[in-house]
Amino acid sequence: MKKLVVALLVSVSAVANAETLTILTDRPAVRLQPLVEQFKKEKGVDVIVVEKAYADMETQLVAEGTAPTADLIYIKDLVLLDKAVKKDLFQPLTNASVKARVLPAMKDHNDNWVAVSYRARTLVYDASRVDVSDIKSYEDLADSKFAGRICLRTSGGTYNVALIANLVVNKGETAAKDIFAGILSNLATDVFKNDTLMMQAIATGVCDIGIANTYYLGQAVAANPNFPVKPLFVNQDSTGVHTNGTGVGVVKHSQKAALAQEFIALMLTDSAQLHLSSQHMEYPAAVGLTANTLIANWGTFKVDAANWSIVGEQVPAAERIIKELDYK
Repeated sequence: MKKLVVALLVSVSAVANAETLTILTDRPAVRLQPLVEQFKKEKGVDVIVVEKAYADMETQLVAEGTAPTADLIYIKDLVLLDKAVKKDLFQPLTNASVKARVLPAMKDHNDNWVAVSYRARTLVYDASRVDVSDIKSYEDLADSKFAGRICLRTSGGTYNVALIANLVVNKGETAAKDIFAGILSNLATDVFKNDTLMMQAIATGVCDIGIANTYYLGQAVAANPNFPVKPLFVNQDSTGVHTNGTGVGVVKHSQKAALAQEFIALMLTDSAQLHLSSQHMEYPAAVGLTANTLIANWGTFKVDAANWSIVGEQVPAAERIIKELDYK
């Protein structure tokens, strides 16, 4: 009996001390499952993925303070990454291979996070009704020739907030406000709840041109190869097209920072990059990789070199512009 008790105690102790990583994400947890299984096989470490909205993550981590129950934060865009930085939810990355894996624009300038995948937020249009030969930039949509021809999604999400913040970085707040005022004056109808509805309006002739994330268009074309809406990558002769995307970082007071960065390194391997980006019709963030889905057929494009964390710092300016223009 004594031997049995000792054996049970050893078994319980082993379970209690088994190393585990916990990831908080606003992305579908199932997308990480192949990596979770690979990490378990290679490192002997269990990975728990908890799916929740960013606001709930923030509330949890602030409440937990110096004793967090999570080790990694994996979230959908630069506006939320900026919020997490301002709430001091990250600790700096120290793994040199992780920091070197992505473009300089797509990692925090203080090493708080790195991108995992990205999309362009660019122009989308019906080629049968729009001549794009003289459209070069976002500000071209402010031209009066597009009066009554533009559709947009609401400002209620983060995507157009980030776009306006990027315009502030490149043009200054006054010019960014003027550009968006012109675009809003050219709307064909009220703003839409999301990019999908906005593109459907283009496809059915409600309007001719709009602004969308490339993954929404990729998903639409995958569902219907005859979908008439096309992408136009703008600012190719100047700053490059605005990009945004998912990012991952280590929780501020996690005691497993080195192990957590090993999981990030796994997320940035070629195979993981192609898996994660393809799940959402995005582009892999790792330098030198190209998409392996139909979006690759749209060709390569120049990416805006403005660092996402610098763009994030201009979110308050973007929010002022949105309020002043009464952009719903």
